[in-house]
Amino acid sequence: MRRRTLLHLHGESFARRYQLASMAITAAAAGDDVRLVLWFDGLFRFVRGGFDQAREGAPDDEAVARRHAALELPAPSAMLLEARELGARLYACETAILLAGLRPEEVRPRVDDVLGLQQIHAMAGESDVVLYV
Repeated sequence: MRRRTLLHLHGESFARRYQLASMAITAAAAGDDVRLVLWFDGLFRFVRGGFDQAREGAPDDEAVARRHAALELPAPSAMLLEARELGARLYACETAILLAGLRPEEVRPRVDDVLGLQQIHAMAGESDVVLYV
């Protein structure tokens, strides 16, 4: 049975971006209907760059990124791209765009759609799996 999986990226760490991307590609490869919503720092980094880098001055984040590189794992952005090629859909919230200091016109080309909170809430109600990372 094809599950509906909704993943929210709320956290700002490299580890959370990697976790979201690895979960998205895993669920998409398993045939799930995968939807991702990027928020705040994750959205900002996805649009403006830095999605694959640790936060400067965050020693724990930098350590995870170093171990990730040593293991030669795929970059979070590469996994998101592959998940999207497998059918995953990527969204941003209208308000989160503004809170991240971005402009809607720079976000729209990078995501599948910009949604309001009511639409995101409805997606959660329709999903079998909802995770906040």
